[in-house]
Amino acid sequence: MSVLVRGFVMIGVVGTSACFGYSAMPPERAAPAVRKIQDAKILEMKVHLHKQLGLCPGLEGKMYVNANVQWPGSKPVVRSLGSDVDSLQPSDFTITGPLLKGDAKAHLFPDPDVQKSIDVGFDATVVYKPDPKFTFKENFPPEYSCYGGWFTDGGAGGPGAYGGDGGNNGPGTPGDHGGHGGAGGHGEPGGKITAYVTIVATRYYPRLFAVLANNTFFLAPADRELLFGAAGGQGGAGGNGGWGGNGGDQQTETKEIWENKQKVNVTFGVGVAGNGGHGGDGGSGGPGGRGGVVEVTYDAAFPELARFLSVDVRGGAGGWGGAEGGGGNGGGSTAERRAKEGSPGQPGRPGHEGSPGPDGSGVVRAGQVASRFHNIRGIAIFGTPQAKAMQQNPPAGAVAPRTKK
Repeated sequence: MSVLVRGFVMIGVVGTSACFGYSAMPPERAAPAVRKIQDAKILEMKVHLHKQLGLCPGLEGKMYVNANVQWPGSKPVVRSLGSDVDSLQPSDFTITGPLLKGDAKAHLFPDPDVQKSIDVGFDATVVYKPDPKFTFKENFPPEYSCYGGWFTDGGAGGPGAYGGDGGNNGPGTPGDHGGHGGAGGHGEPGGKITAYVTIVATRYYPRLFAVLANNTFFLAPADRELLFGAAGGQGGAGGNGGWGGNGGDQQTETKEIWENKQKVNVTFGVGVAGNGGHGGDGGSGGPGGRGGVVEVTYDAAFPELARFLSVDVRGGAGGWGGAEGGGGNGGGSTAERRAKEGSPGQPGRPGHEGSPGPDGSGVVRAGQVASRFHNIRGIAIFGTPQAKAMQQNPPAGAVAPRTKK
């Protein structure tokens, strides 16, 4: 006999001694041995960033580890970080550095100040605590793919208040109407951005975009668009209308009457049942905020920069209108005679969408900007003798300059 249970076949054993050569069930086999990493010998180990080009200042990264390990009686195998008992445990590593911190999950937290790591990268001391002879002195290069522009967008308007539900009243009385939803708040206006852009070299990179936006310096890859955004904030959503209250049930009374030559008790309706209250209207969405003001000046020595720079000063979208409240139920009746039921309330009306905010102003123009970057350590304007000198002795992990063929 076989029984299929969730994809497994279970064999029912009948007449064991007749079918098999023993009268008792065989003993259970020993559980297979579990290989634990602490029982293995680590032959060699390497820490690295895997596919990460480096660490972007202020952006969380991840450390990876590969090791050749050998259990007694087995051939060496490769193990990496993981949660299995035969994997290297992330919590067994400490990660420290002057501009870098690590946690028990091997996450890396580089210092967000771009200037601090611009010419030194991120030095790290990595120690495998169960066997500290595996201590590594690493230098992870900086990279800047997490920087794509500068933004001072306006905040969204607050949502409108809920209308509040109508109350349910006594027998035979109508339900109260639901309250109207409140209007959404105005979206905030976009901010102001004053930015300067040029092309520079560092010890690690022969060509990067350098940006000063509202007096904050950062670097960015020299082959990607930079966006400067000061869009208006979206208007707040209108509040939903409240539900209408339910009408009160019809009152009743029981009377003894003659019917078919005998006395019977009959329930009669008294008065009327209450109508349901109307639902409240949804609140109007708030208007979007005005777009901000953006002025970007790029180095006239590099006219190609104009192709990589864009601004966003759109007015904010209007807020959504609030949903209408539903009508309340009409009151019912349990009367056998003279029963009257109330009418349901009408639903409210949905709120109107808010109006979009007006656009702001944005301009991208060429100008003389190199002097604004002269006091920033670790960079040199691209193509200058200082930039070429930086590339004479690049550190490990540096990007090689491209050569034209």
